[in-house]
Amino acid sequence: REKGRELRERGRVLEHELGTVVAEWQQIMDWFPNWPHPDMPAGAGEEDNVEENAWIPGQGYLAADKLGRGNTTAQYMPTRPLHAPDDAFEPLHHADLGVKLGGINTLQGGQVSGSRFAYLRGDVARMQYALSQLLIDELLARGYEMLVPPLLVRERSLYGTSHFPEGRDQVYAIKTDNVEEGAELFLVGSSEPANFSYFMDQTLDSAELPVKLFAYTACFRSEAGSWGQDVKGIKRMHQFDKIEMNAVCLPDQSEALYEEFGQINEWLLQELALPYRVVDKCHGDAGYLASHRQRDVEVWMSGTGEFMEVMTDTNATDYQARRLNIRYKGASGRGFCHLVNDTGCAMGRLLIAILDNYQQPDGSVQVPAALQRVVQKSILQPKGA
Repeated sequence: REKGRELRERGRVLEHELGTVVAEWQQIMDWFPNWPHPDMPAGAGEEDNVEENAWIPGQGYLAADKLGRGNTTAQYMPTRPLHAPDDAFEPLHHADLGVKLGGINTLQGGQVSGSRFAYLRGDVARMQYALSQLLIDELLARGYEMLVPPLLVRERSLYGTSHFPEGRDQVYAIKTDNVEEGAELFLVGSSEPANFSYFMDQTLDSAELPVKLFAYTACFRSEAGSWGQDVKGIKRMHQFDKIEMNAVCLPDQSEALYEEFGQINEWLLQELALPYRVVDKCHGDAGYLASHRQRDVEVWMSGTGEFMEVMTDTNATDYQARRLNIRYKGASGRGFCHLVNDTGCAMGRLLIAILDNYQQPDGSVQVPAALQRVVQKSILQPKGA
């Protein structure tokens, strides 16, 4: 009997020790990244990213020998607001231009909600609506399904998509007695976690894959670590609107979908006649742990002479599906699905790019031809003009 008690006590101690070891092991594994694609460039930061292509309205794609690493293509980009008749004027910052148009108000946004909040009003708000309609119509025509997801999610959705633990400081948490079971809920920084969690703990019929979705939602980010950066205007906000494109697919479909998302990104910018480049991101600059392969699409800001990221395309392979337990089975076998995600349109940043590239010497802004039907104007005039 005494021996039995000793064995039981020893078993409890070992079980506790095992639990501690497993918890420590899991903490390490939570930070273990996805395997990189063989063609992902080696490098430590954005200066090592490789330019895939670059496009300028009226000129088309730059020749391959003009592409390189870092900012190689910047020297070939326009030196003035692209759609202005000449460069005999000093381009305005988008924030100043937005004030003149009566369409961007960060001062009142700050009074109401604090720094990095803004009101969009009138023609500028209408132009954002036109942007959303342009891309949504194209996605529906291509057979994508629209999803309206929750904007508050539990921790598992963010962990499952690898936004936790890495990006936890970027997320707003809500914890009150009013929340079900007292559990913490989190405001999404992208609809991606909620969209993919729609399939969490499910086994999908391989014959029904791929599933291609998009969602147009508000997004929320704390922007921790960005103090002092881009404080003027609407480039880096705590609340912003975005169209997110997502795909759940078989392992042999993810590369093609990664390319398809990239083609849609380029289609939109060419419709808007905005100069841009596409960069293949290196190991050290890949956005988050799930990235197997990742590219950024960056618009050229003719007024300020810099590239600005507006879209990101990521193939996460089965990394997120394993965490969310999203599987497939069918004639092709069984296993974990692959997940592909893309920022189809970050509204605020594309508005900035339009204001920058379409501003005129008199302070007015041309409306891109692709947006004029919805905006119902070809020129946005300064307030009081």
